[in-house]
Amino acid sequence: MTKFSFEDKLRAVNMYLRGYGSNTVAKVYKVKNHSNILMWVKRYQKRIVVRYKHKYNYFGG
Repeated sequence: MTKFSFEDKLRAVNMYLRGYGSNTVAKVYKVKNHSNILMWVKRYQKRIVVRYKHKYNYFGG
C-alpha cells in the first residue's frame, strides 16, 4: 500500500474541488481506487466544518 503525504492528499482534494472527477484525480496521483479521493474530500470538508464551528463557538460569534 502506498502512503500519500498530507500535501499530496490536499492537492488531490483541491483538484477534485476544482471540478475534476475522482477517476481523473486518481489517475493523476496514481491512487488505485478513486473512492479514496472521495474519502479524502469528505474528511477535508468535515474538518473545515469542525474548525468553523469551533472558531465561532470559542469566540461567541
